[in-house]
Amino acid sequence: MEYTSPDPQAVVRAANVRATLEAFRLLPDVGRRLIERHQLELADLRPENFVPLQRWLDALKAIEELVGAAKLRDVGRNIIESADIPPSDTETLLLNLNDVYRQNHKGNVGRYLSHRLPDGAVEIHCETPYPRHFEWGLVESFCRNQRANQGARFSAEFIEGEPKGERTCTLIVRKL
Repeated sequence: MEYTSPDPQAVVRAANVRATLEAFRLLPDVGRRLIERHQLELADLRPENFVPLQRWLDALKAIEELVGAAKLRDVGRNIIESADIPPSDTETLLLNLNDVYRQNHKGNVGRYLSHRLPDGAVEIHCETPYPRHFEWGLVESFCRNQRANQGARFSAEFIEGEPKGERTCTLIVRKL
């Protein structure tokens, strides 16, 4: 499922795609060329627009192939600046991550399954077409969001999913 939208008509909020450009702050032309190569035009990346999800997934795959997984994690970390995220504390956001995901996508785009563990940690199963390192960065961005975490600190443990499996990864978030 990684890099392949289960719904060819699925779309993503265009502002989220701008996070790709933010991850290339030191080399903005590289980021711009990568997204434009996949028919994602800068003029279309306005907050009110939606763009085809598969095009962004193709751009993310090219980023991993050309630059590496660490850059995908950077893209995920920048989502917090662009996505439509309701005001809430970090743990509530993580427990409701699937609802936030649905606000930023249209179509069959997979899901997040979040629940609280007996020790108080939040476990998130990522069953979306996004790459696993992007998912890791995304969850880290929620953990580092100063507006939401109210001074608390969190760690995000990354557990890689099976290659070509439905679940790309699991993240366990603990309050420090």
